[in-house]
Amino acid sequence: MKKITFSIGGVHPNDCKLAADRPIEVLPIPETLYVSMAQHLGAPAKPVVSVGDKVKTGQVIAEPGGFISAFVHSPASGTVKSIAPRADLAGRMVPHIEIAVEGDEWAEGIDTSDALIAEIPEDRAMMLERIKNCGVVGLGGATFPTHVKLNPAPGSPAAEALLINGAECEPFLTSDYRLMLESPKPILIGASIMQKILGGPKCYICIEDNKPQAIKVMGEALEELGFSNMVVQPLLKKYPQGGEKQLIQAVMRREVGSGALPISVGAVVQNVSTAFAVYEAVQKNKPLITNVLTVTGDCLPVEKQHNYRFRIGMPLSYIASYAGGIPTEAAKIVSGGPMMGRAIANIEAAAVKGSSSLLYLKESTTRRWTESACIRCGRCSEACPMGLEPFLLNRLYKGGLTDELEKNAVQDCIECGCCLYSCPAGIPLLDNVRQAKLQVMGIIRARAAAAKAAAGQANK
Repeated sequence: MKKITFSIGGVHPNDCKLAADRPIEVLPIPETLYVSMAQHLGAPAKPVVSVGDKVKTGQVIAEPGGFISAFVHSPASGTVKSIAPRADLAGRMVPHIEIAVEGDEWAEGIDTSDALIAEIPEDRAMMLERIKNCGVVGLGGATFPTHVKLNPAPGSPAAEALLINGAECEPFLTSDYRLMLESPKPILIGASIMQKILGGPKCYICIEDNKPQAIKVMGEALEELGFSNMVVQPLLKKYPQGGEKQLIQAVMRREVGSGALPISVGAVVQNVSTAFAVYEAVQKNKPLITNVLTVTGDCLPVEKQHNYRFRIGMPLSYIASYAGGIPTEAAKIVSGGPMMGRAIANIEAAAVKGSSSLLYLKESTTRRWTESACIRCGRCSEACPMGLEPFLLNRLYKGGLTDELEKNAVQDCIECGCCLYSCPAGIPLLDNVRQAKLQVMGIIRARAAAAKAAAGQANK
């Protein structure tokens, strides 16, 4: 099949897939787990257990706190020791449920066997309910509750394409790659389940061509399963290929409008790890309490590169220690990739559903250039996959011109970092545009809230 890619912007950072050949290892469970109530997009979950309660692996310990929210389950069996604020990886205080681990006794009705279940249920409502009840969220970065995404609001266009994102375009990260190599059939069955829920759109398994083995393995598994309305779609390597709008543009040649959702152009995008979690939820009634993360970096030897299946709630310090400790050469530890990831300010923070890496980077890798004057070269605009003008947004931000920032669509920035990566003047474009976006989004939300309140008053 012809290799494709998105047509606007993008850059080509070095792959650095140093852990690509390291099979997924299962981390042993530590003595204590700290389960965050804010590990999904939307409202934090609300605890439904009390201090002193005994819990089993997979048991619900928190319920959704709103429409956009998700169930949270116990990642092990034990006793609830505390329910209190604890610092997350950025140092923000977030409610956590502390569990003293006493074993791994699973709750009733959860299938923990390795048996593959390929037959997909007919009951759409049941499948959606299982995905919701199992706390499945998007594992490509946004952690949006999956049951909401698979059930578009009334009046939305019909889904014409389901895109399963296996691009993993961020340098260093290899967890999705390893999952495709080691569990191709569950991923494809999970994709087929989502396809059925959405009414049967064509499904594209999207994988960059720097992962030929994954393309081969997924293609062979697809042929064995015999799913007819599904194809493996190779992509030309280009960052940020895994962005929702970029993937839709590459495959469907459709543009998602400013502020619009992918379903507005008939698309639904889900990550390969999400597809695996959907398989486990629907076919096994197994909640999302595990994921795969990569321990990697340019200051680690090959033998210390790892892909780990972890339980949510494991302290990052425990994972780091199990992997051999934090290397002395590491100047920065990042959660996620080097382009869009966030520096870890608190290594004692707990792993959450969307954790994807412990990335150790040398000082020479993380050191920024000394900032100099913009030379109007236009490289940032050429690199922007959203067609924005970062140099202009930067100038408007410094001038405090929020109206002009909104007119120039700063709210459409996906914070991919292509502008910063391509700037020869070392200007912190990503930092400034990100702050500008926060300001404008705050204004947009306040405007919407005021309009809603005014409409409410008018209807009284």
